[in-house]
Amino acid sequence: MKTVASKCLSLLSLIVALICPTVEARVTRIVIISREIVADGISFGDTGPYEKLRGTVFFEVDPDDPRNAVVFDLEKAPRNDQGMVEFSADMMIIKPVDLDSGNHELFFEVNNRGSAFIPVRLNSVTPGASGDHCVAGPFCNDPTTVHDFGNGYMQRQGYTLAWVGWQADVMPGDNRLTVQFPTAVDHGKPITQSILAEFADARGAASTAVFTLPLSNDSTLRSYEAVSTDPEVAMAELRMRPSDSPRPPTPALPEGKVIPTSQWSFARCPDGPPGSPSTTNICQAGGFQNDMVYQLIYKAMSPPVMGLGYVTTRDFVSFLRSAETDDAGTPNPVPGITTVLGLGESQSGRYLRDFLYQGFNEDEHGQRVFDGVNVLVAGVKSLFLNYRFAQPSAFSNQHSGRYGPYANFPIAYAVRKNPLPPYNTDGILKRPRTDPKVIQVDSSMESWQSSSSLNDTDEDGMVDLDPPENVRLYLLSSTQHGARQGALPSHGTGDLQSQQLSNPIHPGALNRALIAALDEWVNDGTTPPDSRVPRIGDGTLVPSDQESTGFPNIPAGPTWSAVTYNGLFNASGELYFGPRVSGNRGVIDQVIPEVLSVHRVLVPKVDEIGNDIAGVRHPFVEAPKATLTGWNLRTPEFTDGDLMGPPFGMMVPLHRTREERIAAGDPRPSLEELYRNHRGYVRKVARAARRLARQRLLLQEDVDRIIQEAEDSDVLR
Repeated sequence: MKTVASKCLSLLSLIVALICPTVEARVTRIVIISREIVADGISFGDTGPYEKLRGTVFFEVDPDDPRNAVVFDLEKAPRNDQGMVEFSADMMIIKPVDLDSGNHELFFEVNNRGSAFIPVRLNSVTPGASGDHCVAGPFCNDPTTVHDFGNGYMQRQGYTLAWVGWQADVMPGDNRLTVQFPTAVDHGKPITQSILAEFADARGAASTAVFTLPLSNDSTLRSYEAVSTDPEVAMAELRMRPSDSPRPPTPALPEGKVIPTSQWSFARCPDGPPGSPSTTNICQAGGFQNDMVYQLIYKAMSPPVMGLGYVTTRDFVSFLRSAETDDAGTPNPVPGITTVLGLGESQSGRYLRDFLYQGFNEDEHGQRVFDGVNVLVAGVKSLFLNYRFAQPSAFSNQHSGRYGPYANFPIAYAVRKNPLPPYNTDGILKRPRTDPKVIQVDSSMESWQSSSSLNDTDEDGMVDLDPPENVRLYLLSSTQHGARQGALPSHGTGDLQSQQLSNPIHPGALNRALIAALDEWVNDGTTPPDSRVPRIGDGTLVPSDQESTGFPNIPAGPTWSAVTYNGLFNASGELYFGPRVSGNRGVIDQVIPEVLSVHRVLVPKVDEIGNDIAGVRHPFVEAPKATLTGWNLRTPEFTDGDLMGPPFGMMVPLHRTREERIAAGDPRPSLEELYRNHRGYVRKVARAARRLARQRLLLQEDVDRIIQEAEDSDVLR
């Protein structure tokens, strides 16, 4: 029982904590390098004009604080005179010029490989002219012009948007957000370890041979340096194989064929061997081919403390939310924040899942960081980040990259029992006091490439599971991993990579509605629509074979080849990486992991057209012009029949008339059979859009735009 004195002391401590919440702030300094009005100073609704701030954030953390000790190898980082670990990161803020006219909410996006998605995903920025900063691709790293803000949705809502660097191997350039992290050392000596690097689609669209690549396989990513250019000293071995995945799919990983060291070297040789010796490049005699996956195992040196990438987000968001000034007296650039929402897409969606799991949604003061998060197109995958020699840009797909720690227990949000030894209980959300509200939204591709069914079933794929009360799960039916508003479908790399054209459905309208639902859920307790995913119980979640899915046999048409269906998917299982890996962190001793168990992956059942039955069906899926899928197959040059990786789904148009489709032997209904005429098509789109609006899955402004888009289309004109 507490004494009166102890009660007073506890009360005094509480008062001090409330009055001085920033005494232990881990952002020591924030430096604004540039500030400019964006979009020519136009007013975004009632919010008014916006400005963009770019700069650098300086951090320090105490390695002995339990909330920081989860960062792997932090104890091996250099310390300053106060025993703290120092580091810094680039940042960008886009805020109302008059903060009082905004909604006082911080919307923080975890950048993807240093790049921003929000303008393209939520503001639906279309491909632009050369004077715009957001011209093409899924990223928009320096939104400046009116075009770069698209429909201005996030600005019209009054959000303050923010980004901070987190990925230590991202190279400067193209306004990517970078970091400066310390390197882990062992008693002052460089740390070395055998690691695995892969090279897939290595020739790409090049018309001449590609002889050399960075060891990271990406010129925008820093490579781990080999300990020597001598393959024997570096304990290096290079193998090649057509695919990472067996057929039929299993988690087993094929070995491939060893390439003799006489045919490759650690060197940079853009014009062919021998080139110049290099500890960060590989040179391949004869050049790399697109129909082979190359696997290099070598001893690398000097890893940065990659897990600090979770700390930059935690502490930057905490600073913007609650601090008045940094240690130098520089004011918080966005005071008055009352609510924080977070978003991550694909790689950064995996980041958010692991950020929550490893406890980073609690800051050093024990306060919640994000009130709500929107996890986009992540499936059940985790991030390869809080490891020694981490590779956070690596990802698993059916064709390549299947060696990382992406789907080990726990893979679902709810706390549940591990079916394998040590039979512990665990889950992504296990800290009720600081766990946020979560909306996870997956495309159809995650069913095939990222095992998204395991968010909703047990590992054996036999029983439907319900998410926790603070989680909603949605499938955006028949969509691919991502598509830009107004972008033309393609066949991938060099327009030669995929058998069919990509899926053009842009999910922005559905994403906006779910962001609005998350906002209402966090701010006033209005529960969002129920989860909308395929289920075993209602027969909409099934094995991947054609008979089970009901996918139609689609013959060749006027502008497309016959569709091949092989039921391939990215197999999943529990993998063992050695005794020093636990809780998705540690040291990988077995770069070729042992398969401990096989997960049963299921996929959506489809309708007569081939479109997913369950989930949230965009009006252009509910009233289709084509078969739309989250999967697409590769051409022979890129390993025939393997699945295309993100973002590629597939689009196969419907015939116009019944006579045309019967003559082609196509079992799918024609446009005339579905709608009779153009007016019938528009009516079907309008009904679908208005139904989604009633279900709070589409905003009225998007209902009107989608109906107008249907009206303006050439369908049955």
